[in-house]
Amino acid sequence: MTIRPAGAIAAALVMLAAGSASAAYFHEAHRADALLLSERALKERFIVPTAAGTAGLAAVDASAIVAAPATVGLFEQDGGIRVPGERCGEDGPKARACELEWESKHLAKSNGTASRKGGALTLKSTAGRALTLRDWNTCAPRSECDGERFTYLGLLGASRYLAVQIEYGHDSPSLVLFHGANGKIVSVHYGSEPTFLSPAGTRLVNAEDLNDATSLLVTSLTGDVPALDLQCLGRRTAERSFGVTFKGWVTDTAFDVVLAESARGASGGAALTKIPVRFERNAGGAWTVYRSVDLESRGFACRQRGTRLAK
Repeated sequence: MTIRPAGAIAAALVMLAAGSASAAYFHEAHRADALLLSERALKERFIVPTAAGTAGLAAVDASAIVAAPATVGLFEQDGGIRVPGERCGEDGPKARACELEWESKHLAKSNGTASRKGGALTLKSTAGRALTLRDWNTCAPRSECDGERFTYLGLLGASRYLAVQIEYGHDSPSLVLFHGANGKIVSVHYGSEPTFLSPAGTRLVNAEDLNDATSLLVTSLTGDVPALDLQCLGRRTAERSFGVTFKGWVTDTAFDVVLAESARGASGGAALTKIPVRFERNAGGAWTVYRSVDLESRGFACRQRGTRLAK
């Protein structure tokens, strides 16, 4: 879901060591070194240039993908990286105190790369860049309250990224990733966009099929800068739309999904078709979409960033 928090605009302070700037919400900062995976623009148009390759999907693989159980995302995983809401509750001073007690154990393991002073959480990279995130809350007259609470989660799997959860007054949480070496940032609204980390922590997949076009994004977490590696968009019309179910990682560079295509016929009735798809990246960085039907003719297309020939 594209983030559209409601309520009055409130001041939140996001500061880099080089200076400071204020913004209502973290995702509205639009800083040059932040890749915001839940931005509306990524649902409206392609921002990577090259069409992904396509190939036929073997019948045995297609059957196995459809039959496989759905994979649980980062936010939904029991005992996963998220703040344990079932333990601390959803809101209020007691819930926040519980969250900060939970956070303190992760801060103690961070070797000084993450620290808290009151309502301010600070992350520091080895290059010297720092990011300070301040909790805030505001209540409009005769209206509801809104705000942001930032909680340090620890390292994201086997990656080099420090993870922070943002909780809002009226929306599901977001995940902010801060590169431990250089301070580059990527964020995703993982409370409503199912998000999946590859086994080696090198790629992040997030999908959204509730608003606007259906989107499936693959972000590379290797190297010094997070980069959008693959972008797939499915047109949403009155007659046709796509749902996405993630079925799991095959390897660190390949994963399976099922697209649920809903198509409305002339009689007004809707037919649901399950389309198994495998996405695979070769050593040169090129993606191939293995499918049993022509997806692009149905309104689902994928683009990738520049690639090189595999050796």
